[in-house]
Amino acid sequence: MSKYTIILLALVCVSGSASAMAGGPAFIVPPQMTSMNVEGGQLMSELAGGAGTSATDQLSSQRVSLTARYGLAPGVDAGLSVGSANLTFSELSGDYGDFTSNWSLAWGANVHVGLPTTDTPYQVVGSLHYFGFQPGGKTSNGMKSIDSKYTWHEVTPVLIGGYRFGSLIPYLGVSKPFLFGEKSVKVSFNGQEYASAGGKLNYTDAEQSFRGLFGLEWKLPEGYSLNAEAAASMEGHWTLSLGLAQVLR
Repeated sequence: MSKYTIILLALVCVSGSASAMAGGPAFIVPPQMTSMNVEGGQLMSELAGGAGTSATDQLSSQRVSLTARYGLAPGVDAGLSVGSANLTFSELSGDYGDFTSNWSLAWGANVHVGLPTTDTPYQVVGSLHYFGFQPGGKTSNGMKSIDSKYTWHEVTPVLIGGYRFGSLIPYLGVSKPFLFGEKSVKVSFNGQEYASAGGKLNYTDAEQSFRGLFGLEWKLPEGYSLNAEAAASMEGHWTLSLGLAQVLR
């Protein structure tokens, strides 16, 4: 994942006049201003059979993204993101290997609403995040192989509260991810495809648990800020992320 992170870190260093406002998760981007944020992280979650799997499977996904957020009105901003992601999990039981995808194009969108709308040391932010990508990979058992491709969607509402202590902004919150999408399967035996054994299916896996989260944003000169965030559930599902943002006029 390191080379993707380096590329996106370079992209975030754009020119422009910077604001003193923070542009990370704990505060809203001011009206008619833009925040550029580069982020890398890892998701550990679970598929409860919803994606056409034969059992409850632990999954891992690494991702990096570049997000542009724009202040629409006092207390409201929205953003779009582009990046790359991969996916790994034990798709089938028995002697089949793990499903492991290559890095593929990822995209996303988000909206944030915060109170109060004035520049105060504290802020409560409600946000909604969408993330999608199309991982594909192959599992095999001897001469039999299964080629799977996903159209993967995540929708995650988040609620956080933060307070600024000088240049540091710790925040606490809760999130609840939802997974849904489409799975396309191609089954082959000794190199010969069996069309009747493959096909497509839509899936919805709403059995993701609530996750408590803790984050820390550090305001830097020239409108930059660093952000680190961790979220975890009682079932052992967790996410980790690290980001760098800059607010531009």
